[in-house]
Amino acid sequence: MDINRQKLAGLMAGVALVGLVGASPAQAEGSRETYITQWAPGKESSRWTDNNHDGAWTGVYFQGCSTDSSMGFNRAGLQLWKHQDFRPDINKGYRVNYCGWVDWNDPDDAGVYYFRLDSLLNGGYLWVDYVKIGW
Repeated sequence: MDINRQKLAGLMAGVALVGLVGASPAQAEGSRETYITQWAPGKESSRWTDNNHDGAWTGVYFQGCSTDSSMGFNRAGLQLWKHQDFRPDINKGYRVNYCGWVDWNDPDDAGVYYFRLDSLLNGGYLWVDYVKIGW
């Protein structure tokens, strides 16, 4: 194979790889963008309704995390809850957010959801510049 064919084959392989890596995931049913200011453990997010029109997982993305500790942000423990009228809410699981994305594999359960800040490694209060909730 001559040098031009090798370059062309390498270029085409690179384009194919970028196409695969750059492909976006299936669109989620819904999302919300917000921020967090001075949350202590026990604080709950606003609620959203997942009608389960798709198979997307529920997830929470944090960017720009800080605490009131001189040691800075390390991680936040989050619980996902499904609201129920006249009964205790259902705990859908615990995840640790290291100032990035966490999700709960629960695509087959329509309902009203929220997440709660369960714990902080450092500090008593949490600030997050950008929060995205997807469902």
